[in-house]
Amino acid sequence: MIMEFIPGGELFSYLRASRVFSNAMSRFYAAEIVCALEYIHGKNIVYRDLKPENLMLCRDGHIKMADF
Repeated sequence: MIMEFIPGGELFSYLRASRVFSNAMSRFYAAEIVCALEYIHGKNIVYRDLKPENLMLCRDGHIKMADF
């Protein structure tokens, strides 16, 4: 299996390090997660393992979902 390398790491690591995200950052990540879920549900894919450890951050701060 070949997977894309995502250099930003897990959202969980950032949350653990900062303890609390700002309201703006929380809204940004929530919106990205909702958009991603809406997209995959539109493709009839169910993602049943949503947790911070499976949300990866790209270099530009956007979220990618992992562990399908």
